[in-house]
Amino acid sequence: MVVLVLMLLALTAGTVQAGGTLQQLDSWKGMERELAPDALIVRLDRLVNVCVANYEDLTTDLLLGIAIANAQLRTILKQGPLPEPQRQFVESLAKKCDFVESRIESIFNFPSGANAVVSKLLIDSEFWESKDEPNSGPFKDQSRSRRRRSQLMMDDDPQALMESYLEAIDAGGPSELQSDECLSELLVNESENEFNSTGNSNSTPNSAPPPAKRLILSRECSAAMSLRKRSYGYHLTHKLLFYIVLARQRFANVDRAFVADGQRTLCEQILHESDLIARFDFPDLFRDLFMEQVLLCALADAPLLEFTNPAWLGAIVSWQNGEGCFKYYGDEGDGVIGPNALTTHCSTHMSGVGAALLGLFARLQLVQQRE
Repeated sequence: MVVLVLMLLALTAGTVQAGGTLQQLDSWKGMERELAPDALIVRLDRLVNVCVANYEDLTTDLLLGIAIANAQLRTILKQGPLPEPQRQFVESLAKKCDFVESRIESIFNFPSGANAVVSKLLIDSEFWESKDEPNSGPFKDQSRSRRRRSQLMMDDDPQALMESYLEAIDAGGPSELQSDECLSELLVNESENEFNSTGNSNSTPNSAPPPAKRLILSRECSAAMSLRKRSYGYHLTHKLLFYIVLARQRFANVDRAFVADGQRTLCEQILHESDLIARFDFPDLFRDLFMEQVLLCALADAPLLEFTNPAWLGAIVSWQNGEGCFKYYGDEGDGVIGPNALTTHCSTHMSGVGAALLGLFARLQLVQQRE
């Protein structure tokens, strides 16, 4: 860890001051063309084309991102009329996403256990389609909240903050295994788990709909996902993913307000980390994590406006390479031969998150334009 701290601080020396140049991008003005919905959808199309060309090598993390992106496209098509050329392009792209998403049906070499359940059930664009839009658009003027946040951090020593963050980033839970196991408890139905033993197997077409499922969460998952326990880094984003999936399941015995408040609490904690990463001018070491933070907090119920910062989105889209992918360059560069053609230019997790981000921010802007 000490070596990691020294490496990062050497790479980012002076970047806190240099990061101030990003303030020039801190407005949608001047970035409208690059970040417009059509531009983001074209970028998504390039990434999906890579997936189509490498269909046999697709991984579950990349497929999950495509499923989330596909859900955004289908929501765009359902929410109102589009100019005919735009509608045709979005429809064509959604069909390509359908094809990519279908790869999950032919992947048989899943890891055993909870990971297979989670992968199979979350890689489904219907699960991720938006049912409720935020009450207010996400791209309104945010200068007041950003000034307030900047003032709160003025007195902090960023280098000391980064050292503390690097020491804490592996702390807390859930672990990756716990995350999969707890998500599987949310996702499997009553025939596969003990959530709900009240299902009526004798229902008829004219009978009343079955009652909403009830959640029975194991003691281990209740502890791992507790809001009272602090988490950092991927542990924290995985905890947020749990609460996002929990909200979508709409269990009869789970208070929706409690879940929404939990998401907001977690995103407020994540915001401190995202801010720190941005202040160091987005070190490559943290770009994948930063993208996951922005995606999940923008996807959450009643998202914090800070996560629609155009400077942040502008930085993210600039990381898309010429092949259409996103790649982590920490230990190898673009074009270095990987296990297969896909991984030569693409980090599958980072590219999956990138696909979801492009689709989500295209949809959010189109919603704002229609208000």
